[in-house]
Amino acid sequence: MDWANIQHDPTRCADQVDAAFDRGDPLVGVAVIGLSLCHDDAKVIAPRARRAIASGKQELRCQGLTAVSHMVRRTGEIDDVTLETLRLLLRDPDPVIREYAGDSVVADVWIFVPHSRLPGWLLRLNS
Repeated sequence: MDWANIQHDPTRCADQVDAAFDRGDPLVGVAVIGLSLCHDDAKVIAPRARRAIASGKQELRCQGLTAVSHMVRRTGEIDDVTLETLRLLLRDPDPVIREYAGDSVVADVWIFVPHSRLPGWLLRLNS
């Protein structure tokens, strides 16, 4: 797939990301980030970002975290499954993932998601 020339049609973008995952496209992380920048629905973005985060590849996991950051900045939303994923990443064995999740993503969630929607663990972490 020529990601540089992809049409940024939000309704098709999610399907293209899914297809990139299915075929093992080496730039699927870039596609997930692109989805987070062109789609306005956190319910569409979050599962694909989590799929990247669940990868065994550090770079793809970080790209999934970047997508979550963009998603919360643009939508002000994060679902409970993604919050739980984030909580677990704060104890990930990979120090790069732990740092990225804590320093980047938690900060964006704290800033852009209304605190009334945040779980107790995140409120305690930032108090």
